[in-house]
Amino acid sequence: MSITIITAFFDIGRGGWSVENGHPCYLQRSNDKYFKYFSNLAQLENDMVVFTSRDYVDQIKEIRGNKPTTIIDICLDDNFFNIKQQISKIQNSEAFRENIGTEQLQNPEYWSPEYVLVTNLKSYFVNQAIQKGLIHGDLAAWVDFGYCRNLKTLSKIKKWNFTFSKHKVHFFSIKKTFELTAENVQHAIFNNQAFIIGGVIVAAPEKWIDFFKLVYTCQKQMLAQNVVDDDQGVYLQALLEQPDLFEIHYLGEDQWFDVFKRYDETTYKSLNNRFKKLIGYF
Repeated sequence: MSITIITAFFDIGRGGWSVENGHPCYLQRSNDKYFKYFSNLAQLENDMVVFTSRDYVDQIKEIRGNKPTTIIDICLDDNFFNIKQQISKIQNSEAFRENIGTEQLQNPEYWSPEYVLVTNLKSYFVNQAIQKGLIHGDLAAWVDFGYCRNLKTLSKIKKWNFTFSKHKVHFFSIKKTFELTAENVQHAIFNNQAFIIGGVIVAAPEKWIDFFKLVYTCQKQMLAQNVVDDDQGVYLQALLEQPDLFEIHYLGEDQWFDVFKRYDETTYKSLNNRFKKLIGYF
């Protein structure tokens, strides 16, 4: 099945998240590094829709070259300023912070409203692409702008195709099991525990619309409860609310970047993958 890829880049100041500024060493990431990562993803010949601010339109055009690409410039503050303010208010509230372990407070989902906003807009961006008639094919896939840290992540594929069921929203997990209860979801949100990766999600356009509505409902519920999280926590909440909407694909323990390796028509049929499937690795 043909797949249209949707992604986005916005400068949220991550280049300044340095040790010198009091942040853990693993958080800092310059814009140049993000665009280096994107240049790997941009090798794919799939149709691609990229949301970004006006400053980066030309750079994205240059990287994609003649490959089929639609770039949509959007100002986040013009569209989501009030939501960002609401996120910030919650992050700074004692009622929220007292639920977060001291060692977790350094992670951006607990202090950066820009980070939380952008990671929560993924289904919104895909829905916008659908409404604008930009999905050319059977499936739409969100893929993070910086998902491909190197070309190896692409597993030598030129154009990504895979026969995902059109009746489900496809999540990818880095843990084989997760006991889905309200208590466990809340614990994961407050303790930065990952089960579903947010970097890649695949569905048919009709299911993306269902997913977008569900995510929006979950986001409103969490805000009303004085809780915010990045995409991973919201997706767990969505999975709890409507489990039958989803199919979960196990990538391997902590194998965040193996989607193309495991779920492409060419790579999936390799002897190695067939053997691992046979012995229950996936």
